[in-house]
Amino acid sequence: MDSLIFKSKSFIILILAKFISSVGTFVQSMAFALYVIDKTESSLQFASILMAALIPRVLLSPFCGVVVDWLNRKRLLVTLDFISGSLLIIIALVIGSGEISMPIIYGIAIALGIMSSFDEPMVMTIIPSIFKEEKDVSAANAVNMIVLALGNMIGPILGVLIYTNFGIGTVLLVNGTSFLFAALIQMFMQIPTDNVSDEKRTLKKFRVDFTEGIRYLWQDKRMKIILLCIIIQNCFFNGATQVGIPFISRVDLKVSNTQFALIEIVVILGVIFGASLSGLIKKKLTTDQLFVRMINIIGLAFLCIGIVVFGIINNLQVSFYLILALYLVLGITSINVSIAFQTELQKEVDNKFLGRISSIVIALIMASVPIGQGIYGWMFEVLPSEVPFIISAVVILAIAFSYRQVMKKQAYESNDKSKELNFNEQGK
Repeated sequence: MDSLIFKSKSFIILILAKFISSVGTFVQSMAFALYVIDKTESSLQFASILMAALIPRVLLSPFCGVVVDWLNRKRLLVTLDFISGSLLIIIALVIGSGEISMPIIYGIAIALGIMSSFDEPMVMTIIPSIFKEEKDVSAANAVNMIVLALGNMIGPILGVLIYTNFGIGTVLLVNGTSFLFAALIQMFMQIPTDNVSDEKRTLKKFRVDFTEGIRYLWQDKRMKIILLCIIIQNCFFNGATQVGIPFISRVDLKVSNTQFALIEIVVILGVIFGASLSGLIKKKLTTDQLFVRMINIIGLAFLCIGIVVFGIINNLQVSFYLILALYLVLGITSINVSIAFQTELQKEVDNKFLGRISSIVIALIMASVPIGQGIYGWMFEVLPSEVPFIISAVVILAIAFSYRQVMKKQAYESNDKSKELNFNEQGK
């Protein structure tokens, strides 16, 4: 990891704020998961809560990216964190120590989903605003993901402790406070505002800028193929991991609250290991080779999970810890795919337009997540538990094979064109 990135005060403030708010967010996510599963024992209802947070992000993200490109990014980041924190604290004070109704849980999920629609495009644009060298941007992306992963590791542990001992109201109070503190320290960042201009912002200008982002993605054939593969892989990956593994662990394997928290912790450990080693892993591989290798490993890991869930081991505890080991592998591989794709996007796109383009990419990827959650929520209701994991394995392995074939074809066509061009030049 390049230590030079830690000389930037603004970057340190950014990742500290993201760490604090992510701890609070994952405290709440873990508490909501336990609360909803314990109250309803329904995988469909559990999946619907996850979808409620994602659907606003999917619908709004493409448009939020244009706003991120137009406005002062630091001011927008601070404002949204302040609103999120205030909302959660108000709800916590209203419900006190009582129970929270499902409509309120849905409302919180939707509201925070709307706020977070701006968050990822802003971070995507702020990092290359601070750092100009590709290696620094890549290292900063890895550090950002490690910090978020640490928050995701600590959050579930605190979530179980706070929810078990103090109730759901205190969970909301903790998350609200984390957002307010993040907003406070982010006020001291110094972020370039070269994206802000005196140009009049109109509905017509908004439509033009939004269309420009879509046109860019459509014309970049290689980026379009990578994005399509990630979208499909994401659908089957997240459905199996976010719905399937928590549900079978709680319902089929009868794990305790502490063991349930381990599910999140283990995959986050994988993310941390994977992000820490990303420079070493990528060093000897092209981006295309990295994608194929990592996606193949993901597919094989899901196949192994399906075999374990099938019941080849009679001991439920041993089965659970084998699944955790495979989940660690999924964390290591998936984060390397994310870092490589994010850095590739930041390298190719001018920072003035990165907000709208990255937000469209994020929206397309996120759109696959609630679809996957809904599909897997249904599948775990009607199919044997091992079948959805085997389906994920087959689809993801097929993606890796197809991507490799397409890239080989493109390389072959590129070589043919190069030879033809040389031949024509020699003929002249």
